[in-house]
Amino acid sequence: MDLNKIFTSNMVFPRRKPIRIYGSGKGKVEILFGGCKKTLTSDSENWMVEFPPMEYGGPHIMEVIFEDKTVTLTNIYIGEVFLFAGQSNMEFKMKETNYPKEKYASNSKIRIFSTDRIEKGKDKFSSDDGWVVCNENNVADLSALAYLTSINLAQNTNIAIGVIVCYQGASVIESWVPCGAFKKIDIDIAPEGKFIDHRNEKYSAWNKDGTLYSFALSQVMPFSLSAVIWYQGESDTSEEEGKVYLDELCTLIKIWRKDFSNENLPFAVVQIADCKSRLTNGWLLVQKAQKDVEEKLSNVKTVISKDVCETDEIHPKTKDKLAKRIYMVLKQLCDLE
Repeated sequence: MDLNKIFTSNMVFPRRKPIRIYGSGKGKVEILFGGCKKTLTSDSENWMVEFPPMEYGGPHIMEVIFEDKTVTLTNIYIGEVFLFAGQSNMEFKMKETNYPKEKYASNSKIRIFSTDRIEKGKDKFSSDDGWVVCNENNVADLSALAYLTSINLAQNTNIAIGVIVCYQGASVIESWVPCGAFKKIDIDIAPEGKFIDHRNEKYSAWNKDGTLYSFALSQVMPFSLSAVIWYQGESDTSEEEGKVYLDELCTLIKIWRKDFSNENLPFAVVQIADCKSRLTNGWLLVQKAQKDVEEKLSNVKTVISKDVCETDEIHPKTKDKLAKRIYMVLKQLCDLE
């Protein structure tokens, strides 16, 4: 039997949410955490135990006793955990921004877990690194929006912030939901009606229906989350796609809420920025859908980006102002003090 890779020292669990511990393999496991003990004998390939919610605090120790080994995890905190997901603007690294390098800072309250990538070798971190404590030596290689938002959260709340990053540049939205999910709601656009990223051979490894959902997102389900920050849409900006993006986004949110076992899981949807070379009708329709989604579903808020970034760049280098807005939205969605 083994633990899922997301369970390592330095991890963070969200306050007031079920604490789910899970892994693979058959046999017996005993877990001690937070003054509680859970025992399970599993006859299936996957197993899970659930501990009751806890309040802010730490550091805690978790002991996991299998039949053939004991795993001890240390420096665990109860804080807030945010999933940062999407495409290239979410992937955009601190070293690619115009944020002053002299302001890069360590913060032991911030811990980051990176899902594995289909595109190997582009990221410094993977799931094999477990939860990485933020320091001045790794800031440059972190997702800029994840880092800068987390700095705001950690400095203003004084609690541990867990960050899960799950992204892929040039990814289309149907790759982030189960295969066939959009056909079930009668969305079936012909290939020639979609934006070119769908047909670009360079991106074919991850832009098949359901690919990133099954490869990347599944690595962290059903870990309890405080909220999701979703920044995607640039690769779905044909006019036909723009007309249905709202329905697609609503479907994604509903599916993710089900799979993370939280029907009210908050979502902060970052609206794609203006970009002069790409400002087509399809682009505008996607922006409108990302604004309208907060009226369609509860616990969803839109983060506007067009007035806090360079409008001549599809990957704006200014990320600190947008991160501040994401922080303000999360503070509202998650009732942070």
